[in-house]
Amino acid sequence: MNVPASPRNKRRNLQSSCKANMHQLYSSDDVIKLYDISRNTLTNWIADGLPFIAAGIRLFRGKELNAFHARRKERASGTPPGPFLVKCFGCKGYHSLIAPEVVFAPGRTPDVFRAQITCPETGVGVNRYICREDIETIRSLLDSNPGSQTRD
Repeated sequence: MNVPASPRNKRRNLQSSCKANMHQLYSSDDVIKLYDISRNTLTNWIADGLPFIAAGIRLFRGKELNAFHARRKERASGTPPGPFLVKCFGCKGYHSLIAPEVVFAPGRTPDVFRAQITCPETGVGVNRYICREDIETIRSLLDSNPGSQTRD
């Protein structure tokens, strides 16, 4: 007789930003139990900037755990970048389209164009679709930028 597998709780990608008690210290095992994560995930969080106290064992402040998750939630909230910024998925940063090395190519419809810039860190092409008016605005901003003409 086959026994059905026990139902597992689905893990959420973004944890609650106030799951930890603000004035409490947590060990690594406590954090793993609190957030229902693996040890590798905790290691990745530390590499991503989660601060800890090295006191023989790693200790995590509840206040810093909550702040770390609030930053992660804000970063991944899906808010679009500014009007002339494009997100690079290689370096996870934003790059400005107001640069002379931007290449404009026609898009799928007559009034939509693809703006492409090469990421200076990874060398990967990053794209964003923009309208004709945005291209004219970018070109006027490039023409009015005195930064390349001054000696400073």
